[in-house]
Amino acid sequence: MHVISASRRTDIPAFHAQWFMTRVQQGFAYVRSPFGGGIHEVSLAPSDVAAIVFWTKNASQLLKHLPELQDRGHCFTFLYTVNNYPRFMEPLVPHWSHTLQTMELAAKRFPRSVIRWRYDTIVLTDVLDRAWHMDNFSRLCKIMAPFTKECIFSFCDYYKKTVRNMEQLVPAYYQLGHAESREMAEEMAQLAGSWGIRLSSCAHDSLTSTNVAKARCIDPEILLAVVDSSERVDAIKRLKPAPSRKECGCMASRDIGAYDTCLHGCLYCYANANPEAARNNVARMSHDALCLDPRAGSLRCSPAQERPTTWKDGTCLQG
Repeated sequence: MHVISASRRTDIPAFHAQWFMTRVQQGFAYVRSPFGGGIHEVSLAPSDVAAIVFWTKNASQLLKHLPELQDRGHCFTFLYTVNNYPRFMEPLVPHWSHTLQTMELAAKRFPRSVIRWRYDTIVLTDVLDRAWHMDNFSRLCKIMAPFTKECIFSFCDYYKKTVRNMEQLVPAYYQLGHAESREMAEEMAQLAGSWGIRLSSCAHDSLTSTNVAKARCIDPEILLAVVDSSERVDAIKRLKPAPSRKECGCMASRDIGAYDTCLHGCLYCYANANPEAARNNVARMSHDALCLDPRAGSLRCSPAQERPTTWKDGTCLQG
């Protein structure tokens, strides 16, 4: 049994919910490895999946499918990013009021343990300075407190593509020094704690303390609270550490997403080369594609498909 991560590479609930459900119904998905480009089949059969971890900024499109997902025997949790950034930073992320409505609908069906909040990633600019973040985070803690027990945060890691996009559109961004980052983390921990929320640092161990825990986004403790069988409990307990980057605390999972397929357009995003590339890729995709990765190329079509899924240029999408 494995854990499904859906997904670090794109927002499946927001933009690919129907694709995901089609793959659940078929029982598998193909995934292209970002390292070397190999194609792998990942089982989505309930007998092979211990739990599903959804990463999203907008779960509204997936909510209507969750009863079917449960009926099919799946267990799941959400890593729900809510930053409340202005439009110039997150152009197509829903307003927090929409997120609140989605959370309220989810809360009617699922306990607080199902939703974990991410305040991620923290970007500082001349406008979004430390004072702005502390005020914003304080207001969000009040909003999120009824729905979650944990907030996972991180300061932005500036990969080359991130730097390129930020320098073009938000040149007045900057990074805090280590001492000020720790001070800000401690202040955030106090604010979160006053609302009964534990603060956890993602992949920045130097920020951990008695008040700030080390985050594990794929976390056995969380998953054990949602699984429903002894077989799944045993599978979760057997998970081994599988960090996705330095100081990452995650346990092993199978990610079924693809880079350059998220339409939120966030300027700090590491998963898209740029917003235009993502728009072009998604425009060429269809819900019954076996592989979400637009770079998959021609592969043999599955007998389960009534007809091959194609790009506009006729190339088989199956991957």
